[in-house]
Amino acid sequence: MGISESVKDQLKRQVDIVEFIGQFVQLKKTGKNYSGLCPFHAEKDPSFTVSSERQMFHCFGCKKGGDIFAFWMAYHNYTFPEALRDLAERYHIPMDEGVSATREREKSELRKRLFAANEAAAGFFQKKLADPKQGRPGMEYLKHRGLPQSIIREFRLGYAPDEWEGLYTDLKRQHIDPKTAVQAGLIIPKKNGGYYDRFRGRIMFPILNLRERVTGFGGRVLDDALPKYLNTPETPIFHKGEFPYGLHASFEAIRQAGRAVITEGYLDFLALRRHAVNETVATLGTALTGEHIRKIKGYAKEAIVVFDSDEAGRTAALKSLPLFLNEGLSAKAVVLPDGHDPDTFLRENGPEPFLQILERATPLFDFYLEQKLSPAHTGIEGKIALLKEMLPVLLKVRNRAQRSLYVSRISQKTEIKEGVILSEMEALQKTLSPDSFERGIRARVAASRVEGSIGDFQLLNLVLHHPDTVQRLMDCDCRTLLSDPLVIGIVAAVFEAYRQEGQFLPDRLEESLDSEEMRIKFRETLVSNCIYSKQEVQQAIQEIEAKAYHKKISDSFKQAQGDPAAMNRLLRLKAEGPPGFCSGKKALGR
Repeated sequence: MGISESVKDQLKRQVDIVEFIGQFVQLKKTGKNYSGLCPFHAEKDPSFTVSSERQMFHCFGCKKGGDIFAFWMAYHNYTFPEALRDLAERYHIPMDEGVSATREREKSELRKRLFAANEAAAGFFQKKLADPKQGRPGMEYLKHRGLPQSIIREFRLGYAPDEWEGLYTDLKRQHIDPKTAVQAGLIIPKKNGGYYDRFRGRIMFPILNLRERVTGFGGRVLDDALPKYLNTPETPIFHKGEFPYGLHASFEAIRQAGRAVITEGYLDFLALRRHAVNETVATLGTALTGEHIRKIKGYAKEAIVVFDSDEAGRTAALKSLPLFLNEGLSAKAVVLPDGHDPDTFLRENGPEPFLQILERATPLFDFYLEQKLSPAHTGIEGKIALLKEMLPVLLKVRNRAQRSLYVSRISQKTEIKEGVILSEMEALQKTLSPDSFERGIRARVAASRVEGSIGDFQLLNLVLHHPDTVQRLMDCDCRTLLSDPLVIGIVAAVFEAYRQEGQFLPDRLEESLDSEEMRIKFRETLVSNCIYSKQEVQQAIQEIEAKAYHKKISDSFKQAQGDPAAMNRLLRLKAEGPPGFCSGKKALGR
């Protein structure tokens, strides 16, 4: 066994998947499993299932699933070697070397180089900010914004001097390959050769992931120049819509408070942290995204979004409503008094008045309606525009009680009868994709079992949940009853594992399956409830044996046409029933 396999097995023994995933997804016990809202796609009804018994997760919505390594790879966009090493470090398991395929090794090595380049750049920016001469513009700006040294140090703020090649020269001195620095978004190639710095004359905010590694940077100008914010472009390690700023420092406070306070920018976030409002995150100087909310809802039961008092802030509030509804996270809105953002309000008034405003936050839906139905938008056209905008969003709210409440609110605000709104929703619904309905009905049909009928799903469920039946199922060759190629492949893999080892281990079996479709079917069956009680298992086995027996007799009759002696033997075996068939395989030429 290689070192990486040894570390992998040790992690699987040491780490409980429910406890591990529960750090990033709010899980609730449902029967023998745990469920929560999937961190990988938008949903409001939990389809994300984690099995403590199987040490496996699976989402019935987006179909992602697997073990702790599959989760960590999907959550951070890691390769397997990166996930293995990261988890080994997290759980203090020594790992001297790793084994990976060439492509994975190349991706992993690239990411290492990019992280190293970012770390070198962060050090350069911090050093320049601390320099009394070169960093003076940046330090004076931060002091003007009321940020103490403790915050500057904790969040590793820096300054990019207004120079064309300052960072480039320093990275070259540290033996960082310019091509790597370009891939990291730190420098830009010149048309005629050479390179120049992307960030110049800006306060630099390193953007850290949950492992506190620098994935990218946000740079803010010191005056009114545009663009006000400049972020690292998309790279293999930086995706600006993925993690909100500051989550690495705030997730524990968010979990304890049960809420996340979301601000629009880096400085607003730091102002809240300075005043001990620690359950906060910020967007990266850009719009709030569904992925931001998906990450936040793993720790928070509600969000309070703090918007600036200007028109842009109000517009951002309105755009965020569909995101929260689609992601199923309860949200409230705060719009600060005219002329204020969180930073200026806190510096002028202190934390207590700000906390009071948070407590009076308006549900985002009500805030949305109030803004959309302001005096300038109360006419017929305004109401029609509101319905056109809101109804597609409401159709995605699966909770009927919640949807009914929203419809009632719209009716009250617009003076349009609820029946009219519901009628329009029904008409619109007919044009929408039936994916969610299909998934629900598929699950119900699959989980149901017609009395006296054994199909592909039932047989697979029996094999995976009652492994003690496998030997008898192998003996009667139950695979002749199967028609679904995916089920046939899974059952064949189970039988092969039993022939080789006398058992099947779910994680190893999943790795041996030929396709992702097969692995999805395997996980879905494994984390689903067993459809047979202990008392029904024996009956199900006998039914399968009888069906397999009669099918083989029928197939043998076709082959024995024109052979009276063989036909007579088959007639006797048919009369004897399954036990005679299992002991009479030789007579059938088996």
